[in-house]
Amino acid sequence: MQASSIHITPREKEIINLLCAGKTAAEMGIILNVSEHTVYAHQIALRKKAGVYKDTALVAFAFRNGLVT
Repeated sequence: MQASSIHITPREKEIINLLCAGKTAAEMGIILNVSEHTVYAHQIALRKKAGVYKDTALVAFAFRNGLVT
């Protein structure tokens, strides 16, 4: 699935960038001022949209589709 065919929210883009930077869910929560649970919810939504099952596959998807800034 191509990134152009899915809608990624601005918050999801932040999550992808932080994930690609190697941040943990706890670290992302602190940076974004949300709970770790909220970060996990965003990651689940992103994996579902990208059609992948692991965060490592989500990172690869992000790089392949130019989602990382």
